[in-house]
Amino acid sequence: MEKFNLVIVIVSSLFTVIHAQEFANYFGKKIGDFTTLAHRVSGSVHAIDSTTLWVRGFNYDGTAPDAFFWAGVSGSNPSSGGEIIPDENGSDNPLGAYTNANIILRLPAGRVITDYNWISIWCRLFAANFGQIIISSNFQPPAPFSLGVLGFNPRVHDVHADDVIIMDSQTVKFVNLDYDGRGPAAYFWVGEGTRPGTSGYRVPDENGSKTTVLRRYNGEDITIKFDGVLTVFDIGHIGLWCEIARQNFGDVDVPGSLSVPPSGIPQVQQPTPEPSLENCEELSDTFQVFWQVTGQSIDIELKGVVDTDTYMAFGLSGSDSMTSMVGSDVTVAWFDGTQGRAVDYNLNAYAQCSGGNGACADTESSNLGSDSVTNVEGSVKDGITSIKYTRQLNTGDATDIVIPVDSSVYISWAIGPINPDGRAVKHATRTPTGGSNGNGKQINFGRGASNTCQPLAPGDKPPALEPWAANTLPPTITTFDVKIGPSGGERGYTAVTGNAGWGIALYINGVLIPELKVQRGLNYTFRIFGGSNPARPADYHPVYITNDAAGGLASLSSNEIPGDLEIYAGPFNGSLCAYVSNGEDQADNSDTFAEYFETLTEECVTPSEPVEFVWTPDENTPDLVYYQCYTHRYLGWKIEVQDQVLPTNNGITTDNPTTASPTTARSPEITDLKRMEKTTTDKMDETNDGSNSSSRIGLHNLQLYLLLFVSLVCLLVA
Repeated sequence: MEKFNLVIVIVSSLFTVIHAQEFANYFGKKIGDFTTLAHRVSGSVHAIDSTTLWVRGFNYDGTAPDAFFWAGVSGSNPSSGGEIIPDENGSDNPLGAYTNANIILRLPAGRVITDYNWISIWCRLFAANFGQIIISSNFQPPAPFSLGVLGFNPRVHDVHADDVIIMDSQTVKFVNLDYDGRGPAAYFWVGEGTRPGTSGYRVPDENGSKTTVLRRYNGEDITIKFDGVLTVFDIGHIGLWCEIARQNFGDVDVPGSLSVPPSGIPQVQQPTPEPSLENCEELSDTFQVFWQVTGQSIDIELKGVVDTDTYMAFGLSGSDSMTSMVGSDVTVAWFDGTQGRAVDYNLNAYAQCSGGNGACADTESSNLGSDSVTNVEGSVKDGITSIKYTRQLNTGDATDIVIPVDSSVYISWAIGPINPDGRAVKHATRTPTGGSNGNGKQINFGRGASNTCQPLAPGDKPPALEPWAANTLPPTITTFDVKIGPSGGERGYTAVTGNAGWGIALYINGVLIPELKVQRGLNYTFRIFGGSNPARPADYHPVYITNDAAGGLASLSSNEIPGDLEIYAGPFNGSLCAYVSNGEDQADNSDTFAEYFETLTEECVTPSEPVEFVWTPDENTPDLVYYQCYTHRYLGWKIEVQDQVLPTNNGITTDNPTTASPTTARSPEITDLKRMEKTTTDKMDETNDGSNSSSRIGLHNLQLYLLLFVSLVCLLVA
C-alpha cells in the first residue's frame, strides 16, 4: 500500500511539473497566426493586455521598401485605410528583416486591441499585403482578475484583504492586507483544489523570500511574484497558512479558466532622477543625508546601501553639547519591499519601546506626541535605498526638537534592523562620538548650498555569518533559571528565530533562548531574574508564558492585542541577573555559543531575590507556547508541549506545588490586564491539582499496556 501511495505522489508531482511547464510558455491570449502571402511573413500574435502585443517567432525578409506593422479599425480585410503600429523600439520607420523574432509592440496612444479588425504586414508604397491576422469580433484581451475579499469572519490572526487581484500569470496583489504577524510559521500559501492543507506549498513574499516568516501587515498593498515555472494556472487557491499550527488564516479560490497577462514581460524602465536637494553630508561610507530648507519646512532624503529590512535613522541629538542617543529626535526610515516608510521617533531611553519608554515612535511615546513626518517617498535602485520626507522646522510637538537654521547642531544617526511589526530595534551602526571635538558630528542645516557627497556604490555584501546551533534543554530538566543577556546577533537570536530583537534575549540555565520540551501534567519551576524596577525599562523584563510568538504584551496598544491571545502563566519578575560582554561583544567572532558564552560575565543585583512560579501544562495547553518578556518584544522562544517526553515519571513530582503569588509577583505597572491575569490564575489553580496529574499519567500508562497486549495477540494469531 505504501508503494502504491508513493507511485501516486510521484505521478501527481510529474503531472504538476508538466502542467506548470506548459503554462510557463504562456504569452498572453492568442489573437492568431499570420497567413503567409509574401516576403516569408510568418509568426503568431498574442495580446498581453489591451494595449500590448507579443509577436512570437516572427519572420520577414525585410526587402520591401515601405512595410510596417499595420492595423485597421474598419473593413474585414487589410487595406490602405489602416495605421502604423510602432515597432519594438517605438519607431514608425519601415521594418527591417526579422528571423524567428520575439518582440513586444505597444499600440498607438489611445488605442486598444478591440478597436482593430485586422493586423497586417503592409507595404504603403505598393499597397501590398504580405501577411495578415483577422481579429475575432468577440475577442477580449487579458486583464487583471479579481478573486474577491480575503479572510474569515471572525478574522483569524486579523487576516483580511479588501481584494486579491491576479495581476499576471505569476503575480498576485493583496489590497489593503492586514495580518497581525503572530503566526509562528505563516507563509503565503498555494495548492491545487479549493481547500488549503499540508499538501500545499509556499510562494515568495513581497521580498522574494520563501523562508522568512511573514511579518505584520497593517493595511498595506502587498504584491508577490511566484518563482520558477509556477503560474496561477497551476493552483486552485491562494492565501496565508501556518505550517506549525497547520491552520488556514484565510484563502481565496483561483478559478480554472483565466485570461490574465503573462508574466516576465520586459518593462520600460523609467530612470530614477538624481537627488534635487541642494545639500549633502556623508554620514558614513554607505549612508548619506540630503536636505533643503524651504520657508518653515525641510525636505530630507536619506540614501544608504542597506537591505529592505533595515532602517536608516537620522535626526537631532538629545544633547546640545554632544551626540547622544538618549533624548534624540529622529526619523526612522526604511523600504518595506513595496514602498518607502518614515516614522517620527523619540528616544527617551536606551531600550526597546515599552510602556512609552525607550526608542518609541512619537505616537507611542510617554510624551504622547504625533508623527510630524509627511510626503514620504521611497525607492530601491542598484542596491541603494532612498527615502525622502518632509517635516516642519518647528513642529510644535513636545516630542520634537526645533531644527535651527542659524547655527550648527549635533545630529544622531543609526542603521539597524526593523522588526516584522515595523518597529526599530537596536542599531547595528550608529553615529561615532569622535570628530574634531570628540563629541560627535554637527550639521548647519541653514548653510549655503553645498554637496560634497560621492556617489554611493553598493559593493559586495560581506558573507553571512555561520549561525550557531539551536539549543534544546534535556526534557529531564524541570527547574529553569531565567536571566537576561546579549542576543548573539545574526549568529544567535536572529538565526534561531528569524527575527531581530533589541540586542538582548532571555537565557535559561545559562543557554541562549533554548527550546524547552515539557510534558502535560508535570510541574515546572521557573526562577525569574528579570529585574524589578519598571522605572529602568532596559533592566526590567517580567516573564510570562503565552501563545504569542513575539511577546512584549505591555508594549502593545489595545488595538494591537490579538483576540486569540492567551497567557498561561505570569507575568512574574524578580531581582535582576544579567550576562554582559567583557568589553566589545564577540558574537561575530565566536564560532559556537559555548565559545561566545566564555566571553560573558554574570552580574546580579544583591541581594538575589528571584521570583519563583510553578507551571503545570495540562490538556488545555496548546502544543506550542512561548516564554516571553512581558515588556519587550522578541526576547524569548518556544516551549513544545507534549503528552509524553519521558519514558517514565523519572522521579519528577506531580504533587500540588507552592506557587508564587501573582499578586505579590506583579509589578505595580502590570495592572491593566486583570481579565487575562485572572484567567491565568484560574488555569494555574486547575492545573495544580496533583491528583489530576497523577490520574492523567496513570491513564496514559494503561493505554500503553493495552497497546502492548493487542500487539502480542496479533503476533500469536499470525
